[in-house]
Amino acid sequence: MLSGRPSRRYVGIIAAFLITTAIYLYTQSELAVNHSSQHNKISLATLPCKSLPGADDTVVILKTGSTELQDKLPVHLETTLRCYPNYLIFSDHAEQYQGETIIDALSDVDPIFKTAHEDFALYRKLQKGGRSSPDPSDLSGPASYTQDGTGGKPTNPGWRLDKWKFLPMIRETLQRYPDKQWFVFVETDTYIFWSTLLSYLAALDPTRHHYIGAQSEIGDVIFAHGGSGFALSRPALEAAVALYIDNKADLETFTASHWAGDCVLGKALFDSGTNLTWAWPMWQGRDIGNMNYSHVDYSKRLWCYPTVSYHHVAPPAIESLWRFEQSKIAQLGEGQSAIIRHRDIFAAYILPQTAEPRLAWDNHAHEDRGRVASVNACRSTCEQESSCLQYTYDRDGNCLIAEQPSLGEASTVMQSGWMQERLQHFYNSAASCEGEEWIV
Repeated sequence: MLSGRPSRRYVGIIAAFLITTAIYLYTQSELAVNHSSQHNKISLATLPCKSLPGADDTVVILKTGSTELQDKLPVHLETTLRCYPNYLIFSDHAEQYQGETIIDALSDVDPIFKTAHEDFALYRKLQKGGRSSPDPSDLSGPASYTQDGTGGKPTNPGWRLDKWKFLPMIRETLQRYPDKQWFVFVETDTYIFWSTLLSYLAALDPTRHHYIGAQSEIGDVIFAHGGSGFALSRPALEAAVALYIDNKADLETFTASHWAGDCVLGKALFDSGTNLTWAWPMWQGRDIGNMNYSHVDYSKRLWCYPTVSYHHVAPPAIESLWRFEQSKIAQLGEGQSAIIRHRDIFAAYILPQTAEPRLAWDNHAHEDRGRVASVNACRSTCEQESSCLQYTYDRDGNCLIAEQPSLGEASTVMQSGWMQERLQHFYNSAASCEGEEWIV
């Protein structure tokens, strides 16, 4: 017969996670204070990233939306945007935000679509009531991602509006910066290693047509995944803008029937004479905390290639990566660019953060080993399997392990740990890298 009284073990698990949650919230508060304090110690004029070769020839275009701006843009104002001599911020609503001009990327779209098409329902709300006008339902929607992290939210109002931004955005960018050599398009949950990117672009001829990013495909269109970021040379941008101006009505009709704006742009670039350079794994659709460092695809080993970008990066991780990159640049001295590879990220960024177990943390272990009595028992389970590199203990008392290394992310319902010596062996035993340089 079942008893109505919870078991002591169950009560203990619940109590442990209540304590964990409290510690997590306190820690996040302390981190926020520490980040603010560290930021005040960094002088804008002396940032290592400010004097890198090629920076003044490059424009960074940051794309956001009214439903995410408040959550995702502020960290860039404090970090990445401080490094870029030239940048633009596009959204679906024009405004001044913390001293920055936010450009309405949709102002050039035919009024017929903006006043009547269902994709513009959110836009019409924004025009009437500003960024505070969307309903809670406008802020959510089911996401669909492939194994490489590409995908989107085709039923989400913000996503449906977002697809219309790409073509008007490239036209406005060229009008504002007609003389620059390179144009780099990113989203607010993308982190770009500025130093690596500039070194990469310096190895290319800016007078040729270049369209560079992580390859993706919808139907017969091959394009650069927008969330991973991508780069265009000025000739490629000019050709696509000219095509857009001459065929605006047809391209807007195509956009209306499609669901992904990065694909729409990819078609315009191809039709205007620019093929995509397949630059995965340099441009990444994955989050820094959820990488598969053993991934090999298109005869390329992720481990060995330079890293330009990560996607689905939360604001705290963007700040952490930015500070990590600044330290790397500073070590080289003024005017020198650091080339950071995925293996370097693992050694200098991931490994130090896995030295100790973490409360309120999910390191993405997924192989279920059943219920155990404690997080220490879960660690013992991992120790007994020679291939186990890390473990997670959830609030229900389940033990999960993994044979691939992953940093993970904050979570109030998990505790995680790593086998540090095994992670070090993973790094030491990796096949040496030979000849894996820029993808051109």
